[in-house]
Amino acid sequence: MNTEPNIKIRKELIDLYNNNKYELVISKIIELQVIFSKSIFLLNLLGVTYNVLENFDAAIVNFKKIIKINSNFADAYYNLGNIYKKIGNKKESINNYNICIQKNSRKFEAFNNLGNIYKENGNIQNAIDQYLECLEINPNYLIALQNFGVCLQNFKFFNNSSKIDKYIILLLQKDRILRPVDIMDCVIDYLYKNPKLNYLLKNLKKLKTNIDLDKLINDISNNNLLIELLKITPITDLNIEKLLRFIRSEILINNHLIKDKASAINVTTAIALQCYLNEYIYPVGDKEKIKINKIEKKLHRNLLNKDFKKDYLEIASLSSYKPLNRFSWSDKLLDCEDIYELVKQQIIEPNYEQILRSKIDSKAINNKISLQVKDQYENNPYPRWTKIALNSKPLKPIDYFNKVNLNYESKIIKNWSNVNILVAGCGTGQHALTTASKYKNSFVTAIDLSSKSLSYAKRKAEEYKIKNIEFIQMDILDLIDFKKKFEIIECVGVLHHMSKPIVGWEILSNRLCSNGLMMIGLYSMYARKHIINIRNEIKKSKIEINIENIRSFREHIINSKLNDKKLITKSSDFYTLSNIRDLLFHVQESRFTLLEIKKCLQKLNLKFCGFESRTVLEFFKKNNEDKKNLYNLEVWDKLEITNQRIFANMYQFWCQKN
Repeated sequence: MNTEPNIKIRKELIDLYNNNKYELVISKIIELQVIFSKSIFLLNLLGVTYNVLENFDAAIVNFKKIIKINSNFADAYYNLGNIYKKIGNKKESINNYNICIQKNSRKFEAFNNLGNIYKENGNIQNAIDQYLECLEINPNYLIALQNFGVCLQNFKFFNNSSKIDKYIILLLQKDRILRPVDIMDCVIDYLYKNPKLNYLLKNLKKLKTNIDLDKLINDISNNNLLIELLKITPITDLNIEKLLRFIRSEILINNHLIKDKASAINVTTAIALQCYLNEYIYPVGDKEKIKINKIEKKLHRNLLNKDFKKDYLEIASLSSYKPLNRFSWSDKLLDCEDIYELVKQQIIEPNYEQILRSKIDSKAINNKISLQVKDQYENNPYPRWTKIALNSKPLKPIDYFNKVNLNYESKIIKNWSNVNILVAGCGTGQHALTTASKYKNSFVTAIDLSSKSLSYAKRKAEEYKIKNIEFIQMDILDLIDFKKKFEIIECVGVLHHMSKPIVGWEILSNRLCSNGLMMIGLYSMYARKHIINIRNEIKKSKIEINIENIRSFREHIINSKLNDKKLITKSSDFYTLSNIRDLLFHVQESRFTLLEIKKCLQKLNLKFCGFESRTVLEFFKKNNEDKKNLYNLEVWDKLEITNQRIFANMYQFWCQKN
């Protein structure tokens, strides 16, 4: 006797399930069970359907029936594991996932889900082990890769392994999963676990006096993780930076002595990509300047004669000091596949941004301070980034606001069908593009003073295929004449760069719909004390703000014994020219306390709804038993006075228009 229904019946049931006709699925299966009483297919689909309807008891009964019929049916244990996790029975969930894996060692989803339980329990090492097992079976399972990345944000490895290398590299290469900066501390710490690299970092002085350049190049070239990291994001470690600066100089000056040209090109290309990302923040010595001049002349001659294939190492070396698009002969390199990464980064992409720049809608900027700020960001677009985390499943605004635990009036928000969002001061688009992927049925208007920043943002929007966004070059002050109103406004790290932040904030508030929500980011007076000290030193010295002087002052900080040195050099902003200029050399900056923000909110008739940062919220809950105080800025102010680094640099909070 046949125990399973035919393919036609199974297809019909699956179609009904996929169309969310769950009650009909249940009734048809019950009818069919008269004939197919031991059908594993029917029992499994029935259990899955009951699970969707949150009838967990009925679902469990059906999966246990399957196990009685066939104890080797792994999916039954997997489904039980999912249900027990949902109802909070983690012990039974772990047990069933483990049995599932015993029955089917290729069930990668079970490894991932086990990892999730361990992560929730705070056992990060076990969680990572499970995610890696999952990825060994299915490297394309991006959910596990993302979970692995989340774990890396607060983790230190005890040793180094090729398996871990492989998946950190994969994580860095993938788009849309995370921002490399979020795992930088972990990855840097992990790099130190590499014996060869650790030796180089500890013995740099010895290397300088007795160097085997080919061996050094080979050691770096074989460190695939370091090479990949150099290509993707600015390195935020002074010791690694010093090593890179040394290698860059040695390859430039002694390239004629190098035997292994292929490895040298690999390393030099990676360093050149890194230097472009950090905007050539490394200082340049006199010997390097002389050699750069010679190479420039040689390449100019050779490239004009189309005789440049033997010059790839010198081209790569030169591009680690200056971007290739600066040179009149750069178009001759467009077809050079051997150095395509450099060509793409330093010629193709900036040239395309220039085209996009001319297509961006632009409004005249007249305010004196706004023009100064504009000039800064035209020269140094901010922030520097290459990859971002995007939301694969956009949420309704109300679902997101509930997720971040905001205290707000939800009556009107429930009925929002289309959401117009303003990102005021979007810079290079990192925040704006993330926001565009965050909310369902949303359209983002992103404005900024800098056309160069906007052209980068527009190129990245095209790259990520984000279409629900427009870019406009304009001043927040000119929004006073803007007719459109917005359900959500986000303005992070911008108002404190205006001559009168409250004026800009009021203009934004007037563009906000009734009951609309606004996220604001403002510098903390307490958290930025160390930065204020450095800024005061810069002000006293009357340094002219240019590339050379920023480099020099940065070197002064590196070589100094300043009390604030550790905090400054720990900041990721210290490692690129644009970011350090924004951090220490900004033309206009204000700071606030939470009590001052409270007064601003009262003046503007805005209700404080809560802070955005989970880390900040978790810290508060540990130090304050009364949850009602979560939205009391006076309580928060007292907490910050005794814990002045709680907000890192900036308050990021939500408020609602009354």
